[in-house]
This record gives sequence, structure tokens and C-alpha cells, in this order.
Amino acid sequence: MALGLNLGGNGGSITPICKWDSRSGRMFIINRQDGQDEQVEVTDRFRAVMDLENIEVGSIAFVAGMAPDFHVVKFGEKVPAPPTENHKPGCRVLVKLAKDLGGDIREIASNAKSFLKGIDELHTAYLTGAKANPGKLPVVKLNKSVAIISGEGARKSTNYSPSFEITAWVDRPTDLVYSPKTPSIAAAANAGGPPSTGSTPLAAPMPMVAGDDDFG
Repeated sequence: MALGLNLGGNGGSITPICKWDSRSGRMFIINRQDGQDEQVEVTDRFRAVMDLENIEVGSIAFVAGMAPDFHVVKFGEKVPAPPTENHKPGCRVLVKLAKDLGGDIREIASNAKSFLKGIDELHTAYLTGAKANPGKLPVVKLNKSVAIISGEGARKSTNYSPSFEITAWVDRPTDLVYSPKTPSIAAAANAGGPPSTGSTPLAAPMPMVAGDDDFG
């Protein structure tokens, strides 16, 4: 796998989030209104510049009633061991939404296996396309939800993986600034290199696109 993830409240400022619902196969942006979270579905129109150059991997714990706890580092650094049994392999990436979705900076983070499958495939395509587009970031759209069925009989369940597509390459937006979620861990783990994965790229390099007005 490109991200080297085994699928078998730390510091950092609060960033508004996008949320992938693996049970329904839908994407939401979460807005804070009067102390309450408002979910706005954007499944059919999700487009964003994704900072895949600085995607973070490691482990994340999502516990009801508590803030998510991140133990992640920038891809390519040595991944720390999960500190508790609640910490599952996960990733975090910052994105800049298209103008029609607000144009602001958001965070997408998950430890759901079905989501990680989709983001892993996207990251493989990014690594391939980046060779022909140095210094650029990808504009990504959500194409569809892919059903993943597991178990049998009464234990049978369906989750959904996002199928992303890189549609363009643009200069990094000035407001899309990378800030480590867990800087203390990142600093301590900086001795390692990217894991050897043996992944086969899923897409050929994409042509450079001079710009995209939706992200200016």
C-alpha cells in the first residue's frame, strides 16, 4: 500500500472538518452553528485541493464524547506505535474546498478501513502524477461510493469506500499551509523513511493544468 497502513487529543489548532460516512457512502462538511454541529452533504459535488504532499499517517482514536486523539506523522516519517487499543491505523489530510463549497480549509481524518482504501488508491495516483507536476497539488473530486461487503449471514455488513479522481494540478493555495497535528511525535519520529510497499501505480501521470479558478 502506498501509505504503508496496516488495515488488518493531541496538540494542534482546531480545523473545521469534512467527514466521510463509511456506512452510507456519503461525504459531509461539518459546520459549527451556535455551538452545534451542522452536517451538509456534499457527496455529489465534493471538489478540493488536497495537500497529499503532507498527508499524515499513524493511528487515531475516535471515542464517543471525546475529542479524537491523533498519533500521526507526515508520510515518510517513522510511524509511532498505537498508544492504546482504541488507536487504529488512520490518516489525516488538509484540503481547500472549491468555492461553491465555501473555499475554506478543512481536515479529513479517519481510521475506517473502507475510507483508507479509497485514500490509499488516491495517494498512489498522486505519487505517479506528481512526477509530471512538480510543485503542484492535485484537485480531487469524489466520483462515486464503492460498496465493500464483508462477513456472511447475520454477520454480513456493507461499508463504502470513496472513489476519488485527480482532475487537475494547481499551485499550492496560499492559505493551504501544512501544520503537523502532533508536532512532538513528528519531531521524535523523523529518523525513519517511507515504508517499502511494492504498490503498483493505478493511474498514469496527468498533464499539468495551469490553474483552476475555483481555488484561487
